[in-house]
Amino acid sequence: MRARSNRSRVLVTGTDLMPADVDWLRQQDLDVEVCHRHLSETQLARALMDKDAYILGGVERATSAALATADDLKVIAFMGVGYHAYIDTGAATAAGIAVTNAPGANARAVAEFTIGLMVDAWRRITDAAMETKAGRWNKTIGRNLHSRTLGIVGMGTIGAIVARIAANGFGMRVVYVSRTAKPEVERDIVARRVELPELLAESDVISLHIAYGPQTVRMIGETQLASVKPGAILINTAEAELVDPASLRSALLDGRLAAAAMDSYYIVPTPSHRTDPLGLMALGNGRFLVTPHAAGATEESFRGILAANVDSIKNVLETGEDHRVVNLEYRDNAHWLPVRQRP
Repeated sequence: MRARSNRSRVLVTGTDLMPADVDWLRQQDLDVEVCHRHLSETQLARALMDKDAYILGGVERATSAALATADDLKVIAFMGVGYHAYIDTGAATAAGIAVTNAPGANARAVAEFTIGLMVDAWRRITDAAMETKAGRWNKTIGRNLHSRTLGIVGMGTIGAIVARIAANGFGMRVVYVSRTAKPEVERDIVARRVELPELLAESDVISLHIAYGPQTVRMIGETQLASVKPGAILINTAEAELVDPASLRSALLDGRLAAAAMDSYYIVPTPSHRTDPLGLMALGNGRFLVTPHAAGATEESFRGILAANVDSIKNVLETGEDHRVVNLEYRDNAHWLPVRQRP
């Protein structure tokens, strides 16, 4: 094992940092190790053994086993918002490890990508392009988005940007589900707060932007999909697990949904259409579109997220506190904190 230094030691996975990014991280008094390949659970456990912090930007899973020997690890910073599928937060908390994410840093990027998926799925652009490149000149009749109804489930920062783009750019009507009313959105555009059953029945496009957790896991299932408006499409740039996969496949097969587009999948890395046990990858005719968790991946959002991650790491290491910590109870088990900083 290498000799310790006074600089905080940080592992970065799942992102190809530019030399300028690495130089910037080192200027923040961080001793950075960048891994350019995907790590298995065993490999991640080995890589974390002498690290103070971990920036998780790939498909690695910070499981209980991966964290078991990370005796020096104090904080895991997730490069994005939806950390639940990648970090065993309970295991991290028990080990006294803070978990942070970067809410809002990639909101514009995710919102723009959502609009792209919406147009693609509505007009089946990707499917038409693949058919044409295969030598099949199939002309189809599509539908305009103008004056259609967009239903947004979760009117947070991302949902609000999507709503404004859709209303101002496409002339779409907006209905939304949210724990609280959003008067600032309703002032800017024609938007109406409703309950989920009404949203599903009225919407031509259903777009999910709600946080994933115990209360929302598979919140869209057979009952919900049975009530969707005929010809509607479903867009999910949040977490795959918000939607029950068997119910989604059934709704696409019997035509209750015209199409669905997701920026994540239930199995990562994704299986091929021949090996997918869920059967979604095999659906043709533009009914199912999936992208590799790429919605937030822009140059601008990457630097914003990285800056937020570094800020969180430095705050946690120096004070044990940061407003982006998602498991505040980690402090009960963080024996590395000075006594005066413990609860």
